[in-house]
Amino acid sequence: MSGLLARLKTGSKYALGTFQLLVAVHLFNQNVAEIRPCAGASMYPTLSDRGTLVLHSPLALRLTPLERGNLVTAISPFDPTHQVLKRVIGLPGDTICVDPTGERRNARDEWCTVPKGHVWIAGDNASNSTDSRDYGPVPLALIKGKVVGRVWPNPGPLTTTFHHVQRS
Repeated sequence: MSGLLARLKTGSKYALGTFQLLVAVHLFNQNVAEIRPCAGASMYPTLSDRGTLVLHSPLALRLTPLERGNLVTAISPFDPTHQVLKRVIGLPGDTICVDPTGERRNARDEWCTVPKGHVWIAGDNASNSTDSRDYGPVPLALIKGKVVGRVWPNPGPLTTTFHHVQRS
């Protein structure tokens, strides 16, 4: 009987240690950084949906202000169970051309001023992206983190090719 109790005690120590490790990993992923796969073609060619892994960081969002060109993860305004990865195009107060490509004939208005507490996000692959052109400005509360780098393939920071253009 004492052998059984010793094994149960040892097993419970391992179970507690495993539980503590899982809690620590979960807290790290939710608050510091997490490796995530890319899904969908909306960020092509910057990110491919074929095995690309990125480093998503909620901490970077809290430590540095959002800038035009940042890649972010956000809760989808259309489906709160789904997260999207998009580029910040406009900040509060910016006036945005809703459809610069002219591909969306059903665009509500040609221009939109981003309200306070919101951002305008879009996919790099405009013809294959559901983004602010569809759901409008996104509340900052839905932005969950910045994408700070690519993990696979070609590990390293993601550089922006975004250029802010003043409206004439």
